[in-house]
Amino acid sequence: MDNAPKLISTAIMKTDIKGFSKKIGILSDLELSKLLQNHKEFIIRSVYKYKGSIIKGEGDAFLISFSSVTAAAESAINIQNDLMNLREGADDTSRLSVRIVITLGDVLHKDNDVFGESVNIISRIEDITPPDEIYLSESALLTLRKKEINTELVGEFNFKGFNDKFNIHKIILGRKTIVLDNIYILFSDLANFASVKENYSLAEKLIDYSDIMFNTVEKNNNATIRGIYGDAYILTFTKIDDILASLEYIHSFWEDAFHKYKLLRLRLGIHKGKMLQYRRFFGGVSVNMGAVLESSGKYTDAFNDRDNIVVTHVSDLIYNEIIELNTALKNNFNKITEKELKKYKINSRLLKHIKNNFKSTYTFEPNN
Repeated sequence: MDNAPKLISTAIMKTDIKGFSKKIGILSDLELSKLLQNHKEFIIRSVYKYKGSIIKGEGDAFLISFSSVTAAAESAINIQNDLMNLREGADDTSRLSVRIVITLGDVLHKDNDVFGESVNIISRIEDITPPDEIYLSESALLTLRKKEINTELVGEFNFKGFNDKFNIHKIILGRKTIVLDNIYILFSDLANFASVKENYSLAEKLIDYSDIMFNTVEKNNNATIRGIYGDAYILTFTKIDDILASLEYIHSFWEDAFHKYKLLRLRLGIHKGKMLQYRRFFGGVSVNMGAVLESSGKYTDAFNDRDNIVVTHVSDLIYNEIIELNTALKNNFNKITEKELKKYKINSRLLKHIKNNFKSTYTFEPNN
């Protein structure tokens, strides 16, 4: 009789790693196994603290039951706060963002699994839940001790397979913006891309080979592609040796592709500093300075020498770290003077940014 199916009012919580499929393509089997094991242990610790019971785990996702919605919410808040702290000290491959959904309803417990409408609706709510958030069904909200946990209405939704409309709520968390320090930021831009205009064949070649090149950098050199804006790519790194390896590859790849397929020249700007990340947003002063270095690269002797296919303009921080890594590369740098920039009629806004934010800047040719 103890094993007979039971219908019990149950608070159900589901956690899911957002963007996990991307990590499968980046990590080795051993790294992936270690990441999942560490995440499982983290979830177990977090939910057991609040008397939760794991119903089942599916790699990057866990279904968990609690005796109350408040206990589930407290556990979820603890998970999100701990993950935010962990993300600030981790590299991109191990940095995890989780979305959490909590529902309440009569649930059939059978064969170490659960069944019922409140279970079925979880996947629908999960589809609209952004990373780093906690979403609640209406039924869950009604039993939540609201004096202890702040919530707000997300909206009313129609979900496939359900006739009724559902009011979905979220728990208001503290700061969710992640501050990533000591991040290397690379901006790229194709020279005179606007001149392509309606030359669709050339435009497609440019984008195709840019994709091949930067996706290879992301895969092989521990980079993260943060955004693609027209012909411009923005990547970040956590180690200077990965930057150096990437520059050697980019210069070699693009120079070969330029001559073989008659492409456009390429400019790079590289800086280091803090980056702010919130969901898909990233920004900050250091990000802007990377863009300034890329853009002002066109006012250097290196760029105005048409034989240079790739021109890399870096800040003093990058120069110092590369020299510290390999002193033999000092001759691969050329210090940029204000006189040089003015010679090619740099605009006053860019010049002001450079004077105010960098002790010095350099062009760098890794293959010289």
